Amino acid sequence: MFEIKKSDLAARIGTLYTNHGKIETPAFVPVIHPVKQKIPAKKLREMGFDLVITNAYITLKRYGDEALKQGIHKIIDYDGAIMTDSGGYQVLEYGDIDVDYRKIADFEKGIKTDIAIPLDRPTGLGLSKKKAIEYVQHTLRVSKETLDSRDDNSQIWVGPIQGSEHSDLVTKSTKALVDSGFQMLALGSPVEFMESYEYNLLAKMIMTAKKNIPDSIPLHLFGAGHPLTIPLAVSLGCDTFDSASYMLYAKHDRYIMEDGTAHLSEMAYFSCNCEVCTKLKPKEMMTLDKEDRTNKIALHNLYAIKAEVDRVKEAIHEGRLWEYTIKKARAHPKLFESISIFTKNTTFFTETTPRYKENAVFLFSKEDQFRPELGRFHSMVRKFRTKKKTLVIIPDGSIRPFYTSSEYNNLKKKFSSNLDDIQFCQYNPYLGIIPLELSDIYPAAHYVISDTEYNQDEFPEFAKTWSMFLKNNKFKNIYTTKNEFLKYHSKGLKIKIKFFNIKK
Repeated sequence: MFEIKKSDLAARIGTLYTNHGKIETPAFVPVIHPVKQKIPAKKLREMGFDLVITNAYITLKRYGDEALKQGIHKIIDYDGAIMTDSGGYQVLEYGDIDVDYRKIADFEKGIKTDIAIPLDRPTGLGLSKKKAIEYVQHTLRVSKETLDSRDDNSQIWVGPIQGSEHSDLVTKSTKALVDSGFQMLALGSPVEFMESYEYNLLAKMIMTAKKNIPDSIPLHLFGAGHPLTIPLAVSLGCDTFDSASYMLYAKHDRYIMEDGTAHLSEMAYFSCNCEVCTKLKPKEMMTLDKEDRTNKIALHNLYAIKAEVDRVKEAIHEGRLWEYTIKKARAHPKLFESISIFTKNTTFFTETTPRYKENAVFLFSKEDQFRPELGRFHSMVRKFRTKKKTLVIIPDGSIRPFYTSSEYNNLKKKFSSNLDDIQFCQYNPYLGIIPLELSDIYPAAHYVISDTEYNQDEFPEFAKTWSMFLKNNKFKNIYTTKNEFLKYHSKGLKIKIKFFNIKK
């Protein structure tokens, strides 16, 4: 049902198989209104959206038995895969709906939706712990009953994860749904997080769920549809995500761009080359009647969202998702706060990041010391052992691996009298210590570093590796070139460091 082709961080380029075709993930899933849809579903299919989501509750109330006769694909005139939301959003908005979970589940089965969601009770942001527990327990009960009562017709049933900001409830919900046998999971209630700019809270919620989901189960994220949050969600392991943002923004003349949204009335130029933006200028767009303008902005917004998903996929393909996610996070201070989820969970991301990549890693700022590729190298060096008694260590150079550099040749000449007892190393703030013997292991020979001033106290990974390296190897002598960074990190050493100059 779900096949992973390539990964980076917790992101996966994969294939989700359904009754109406396969979907390449990560995938944005546009919301289709079953009654009032302005951009035809066929148009979305032409644009490359192979999966859409529509509302089973609204479909039931509007079409009733006619939907059962025709099927959901004919109702919305779409021949790709369709996911149906059971009405959980209406529950979140209005408190309750006049249909129970059994009838909704029977209806979703009857209209032959490809991916079906049980009628859950969402835990919105700010809900008391007591109420959140009640909602989670209700959702787990009706979800299990719904799944257990379905015979196998190849529909994919999605287990809705609830709990919101209550991490223990998110964990409980996720584990219970996995144990129940759901083929796909979906994380609920992120819209309020994003509307409140609580991106860090959103990241923690996704991470909490993701740590308890087997790789074989894809994860859907409800209500995520802005280019700012897509890289974050995908990097944390969300495979699909839906939103009506393209239309909701358009109704307020909000034009989606790579790093935010702009009000049409304040724009002078369109930087997009989609079919809408190449034909009209902002001022011309403003002269259109409200409905026509809304539909055109919505169409552009869809192109903008799809372009962002494609950029994220390309970053996964090239092994540069870390760099791209950090870059996007800098577009908003509140979004940048979410980067802490990556820097505090290096081990988790190391397990899902390829051991070797075709491209060099780019190192810009202190956050990059926590890259999974670097974390893996740090772990290797922390286990490194040698019986040699003399350490000669210098800053890294531009020629890699270390043993091919002129610096190494010059060091051999300078210390030629005792080569067999010397451990040669390089170092930099990001990778830490680079022993000669490990200097050709990725990424020790495959990185590009910015030549900037460093604050010595902002590199705890270096300090930890340096300390463990010296503890595990009983050097009696240490030689190095004069450098303030290593001097700072060597304060308090019992071994006196001897400084020397080396010819380039």
